Amino acid sequence: MTYNDIYYQKLLDSEAEMGEVDKAIEDAMGELALNEDGRKDLEKLYERRIYLQYIAARTFHPFSEFGKLCLRRAQEIADEYENEFGLLTTRITKDNLERFKGSLTLDLMDDISTGKCQAIGALRYDEDGVSGVGALVYMVDTDRLDDEYILIVKWLFVKEGFRNRGVGTSLLGGLLGKSLVLENNNVLFEIPAKQDLIQPYYKLLSDWHFDFEAGLAPQLYLKMSDVEIYDELLDLAGNVKPLKKLPSDRREALSGRFPTDYFDEELSCYISKGDAVSGVLLVHRLPSGNIRMERMVGDLKFGENLFSYMIISAKEICGDDTMVELFAQSQEMGDYFDVYYSTHLRTLVMMASLQKPYGISDTKVEDAIGVLSA
Repeated sequence: MTYNDIYYQKLLDSEAEMGEVDKAIEDAMGELALNEDGRKDLEKLYERRIYLQYIAARTFHPFSEFGKLCLRRAQEIADEYENEFGLLTTRITKDNLERFKGSLTLDLMDDISTGKCQAIGALRYDEDGVSGVGALVYMVDTDRLDDEYILIVKWLFVKEGFRNRGVGTSLLGGLLGKSLVLENNNVLFEIPAKQDLIQPYYKLLSDWHFDFEAGLAPQLYLKMSDVEIYDELLDLAGNVKPLKKLPSDRREALSGRFPTDYFDEELSCYISKGDAVSGVLLVHRLPSGNIRMERMVGDLKFGENLFSYMIISAKEICGDDTMVELFAQSQEMGDYFDVYYSTHLRTLVMMASLQKPYGISDTKVEDAIGVLSA
């Protein structure tokens, strides 16, 4: 028996179960009025119907032609349910964010409300009616090597009591469906290298043909209690000013797509010569109290000055328990971090990446497509 025979049998098994699910949905829809228990049962049937499409999509590869077909079909089934009863998944925005607060951290909620990250949420019946029971948070970035879009998943969570029902698979499948709209073939997970997290993520993502690689997160973390303020740091920070001293119109121009108060005006800073601004460091204070570097604008040679000012200010204003998240935009900046902040932390992560599939020689693919696309 070849691998193709095994895959083909899996598809036939899924097709048989789909027929059973479709019959159950037809019987349930035949009722004149569905009570709450009936609606819950119907919701689970549609969940299963969508889940089977995702199972089919990943049997070969979600970005193969057959996989794409199944991803689209899963969305069509979700739309069918939405037209009759309501949403199973929805985009999370600042308008419905409170509904998903049990599935997100405060810092992630801040990133979603300010537009730094995007998110998909799962809605299901529970004792309080329809509630948010899971969330997937991601960013859209550009791969610097080939200038293509890349989706970076920052968070995937399903509430206890709704796990092992295909909710996580539905959220991930929805994201992969979105990647088709972006004509994107690159999806990346950054998973903290903790045993209790790696195992369930590996179980989920390996079925979707993700490749895994251990590495270090690009961010550096610096706890203020580990920082000593040297005279040299004070000298470097001497000509730097807080962002609040810039004229308001220039501060607004720097904020870009973010709200005007997004960047902390005491910790963000700039260096200038006369009226000309040579460099700007923009940072954001998170709801958790921690500080995150967002970006540096201008001449990188002023990075040492700007970072020295920001670190000194963070220690004075926010206290020793504060954690600062940094990233090096250049080798020189990385060397500066190593020299002056040698106590910085790098987080071990497991990188899971999904890319376009290799060509498949499969004599039964056309038959397989016919099985689950009807």
